[in-house]
Amino acid sequence: MQNEHVANILSVWEEGNTIQQPSKKKMALEIVEQISSTFAAGTFYYYLLNFETLEMEYVDPSIKNVLGIEANEFSLDTLFSSMHPEDLAVMHTKEQEAVDFLFNKISVEELPLYKVVYLMRLKHTSGLYKTILHQAQTVNVSIDGKVQQVIGVHTDISHLPIPFDHKISFISNTRPSYYSVIPDISMELLQDSFGLLFTPKEKQILKELAEGKNYKQLAESLGVSPHTINTHKRNILNKSHSATITELIAKCIRAGII
Repeated sequence: MQNEHVANILSVWEEGNTIQQPSKKKMALEIVEQISSTFAAGTFYYYLLNFETLEMEYVDPSIKNVLGIEANEFSLDTLFSSMHPEDLAVMHTKEQEAVDFLFNKISVEELPLYKVVYLMRLKHTSGLYKTILHQAQTVNVSIDGKVQQVIGVHTDISHLPIPFDHKISFISNTRPSYYSVIPDISMELLQDSFGLLFTPKEKQILKELAEGKNYKQLAESLGVSPHTINTHKRNILNKSHSATITELIAKCIRAGII
């Protein structure tokens, strides 16, 4: 059954992203590392995947801290075999949504401006499943306008009380973003980028809330009173139309803010 699910995923990539004219390979790791650090807060690793060969061209050694394996052990086969069976069974629908968005709803020039975001569960070598925030962004486009290389960032968010689902988001800092799309259902466009809602101070508060700090710790960290922190929290909830901090953190993580 697993082989059938993997075949479905590969079929989506083959039909939607077959590269006829590859461009020159790019491997600027210092740039990739800079990009990856802006994607995630917390324990994460990143990798560079070539869609022409379907091989990992680089895997960050930090994968050991997330999945318990060495960088040279990570491949697409490893990824698929460690994925929760329920997630593997529906991954092709999310990837089909991504292919449709990238090649039918935006221009070739916009491909590197969007990252694809969704949740998955991957098995640690201990046998426990980790909830992973998957983010992938094009770093190299082929001559015939296909996705040739992507940077993927996997952040361990198991410690956060975020409800697991199979929604997918398409996030851009400079273009309209689409959040929490349900595969096979029309996308809802968020006209104003979610990331632009908050001030730098509010983003810092969000980041520290996601790390589990309480109001007293936040107040001490930022050098303000707990009352001020509470005021910031109320403003942030109102801006984001969130009822609870859990809902807020879930939205921010999906939007790549924290």
